[in-house]
Amino acid sequence: MVVPELEAKVKEIFGDKPDDVVLYGLESHICIEQTAIDLMEKNINVFLVADCVVSRLNQDRDLALERLRNAGCVVTTSESVIFNLMRDKDHPKFDVVRKFVNSPSVDMQLAKTSKL
Repeated sequence: MVVPELEAKVKEIFGDKPDDVVLYGLESHICIEQTAIDLMEKNINVFLVADCVVSRLNQDRDLALERLRNAGCVVTTSESVIFNLMRDKDHPKFDVVRKFVNSPSVDMQLAKTSKL
C-alpha cells in the first residue's frame, strides 16, 4: 500500500519516482497485491519475487501472483533478480554471489498448474 510516508521517502530517494520496483514480502493476496496495484497506477513497473512472497495459504499466494501477472506485473525469482542486477559474469562480486545462490532453495510449492 503506497501510503503518504512511503511516497515521501520515495521522493526523497529518487527525486520523483523509480521506473521499476522489486516487490517482496508478506501476505501476497493483501499487502503485496495492494502495493503492486498502487505502484502500477503510478506507472511504475513492478517485479514480483515469487520465492520471496508468502501468504498463510499457498493458494492465496498463487492466486495473487496470477492476478498480478495478469494486471501487468513481471513475476520472477530471487536468483533472476540477483543476476539481472549484476548484469553479467564480469561483475566484480559475481563469484561471491554465485556461491550464495548455488545451493538449492526451498521449494516454494508454487502451483504446477499456475501460469507463473
